[in-house]
Amino acid sequence: MSISQSEKYKICSAHQPAFLPWLGTIHKVAISDVFVIMDIAKFRKRAFMHRNRIEINGELNFIGLKVNKGADYTICDEVTISQHAESCLEEISNKLENTYKKYKYYSELRDLVKDCIVETKCTDLNTLYYIQLKYICDKLDIKTIIINESDILSKEESIKLDASERLLEHAIRTKSNIYITGENSKDYLDASVFENKNIVHKVQEFNYSSLLSYQNTSTPLTVFHQIACIGFGGLKKELESNQVTGQEIKAEISANINQL
Repeated sequence: MSISQSEKYKICSAHQPAFLPWLGTIHKVAISDVFVIMDIAKFRKRAFMHRNRIEINGELNFIGLKVNKGADYTICDEVTISQHAESCLEEISNKLENTYKKYKYYSELRDLVKDCIVETKCTDLNTLYYIQLKYICDKLDIKTIIINESDILSKEESIKLDASERLLEHAIRTKSNIYITGENSKDYLDASVFENKNIVHKVQEFNYSSLLSYQNTSTPLTVFHQIACIGFGGLKKELESNQVTGQEIKAEISANINQL
């Protein structure tokens, strides 16, 4: 009996918490068999871990959580909404409503905001991100297993590992033989650590160009923007028709190995 590509190959990827994520993160989840939320990564206030961008009157505008003082000196599982900004989630909800209430699929965005922002009763970054990610994946029929990094790696262990070794551990501990990293990994990743363990490393291929017709600027926006524009049905079609899939990645790797 022949072994299918799904049985032969297992794809793992990871990402730090990303409140109001962009579609590239959702795509990374979709092409993976297991996705690791790096809930014990170091928090970086200038990054896109607690915020993202929307367009207001055709101009870029940041929207996100007002986090606790000193967050830059902590890890993600310690980051919460500032005690001086208790109305933060309500303000985000109001801004999204005022921005997108006239968009075609606003009702779908409204339900997402209601379930994942307004009624969460959560104040910590990790939980808010997980709730949003799970809701969006469920709507897009993405069956990927989502776990926290802290489920497979302790804080003490993570401190001792450099960036490449840390990602390698994700693959090893989830028993994956393909590991996908984002475009920015080209700047820091030592791919040889994967090769030494017979794990195939691949940089994610995500093409944002097909989404530019739904915005005025050329900068990637939060997926909340695309939901208001084309709805979950449009997003599902985008991922299935205009982006590389996990099965295509496995088929490519299988073909390359068979040629050796």
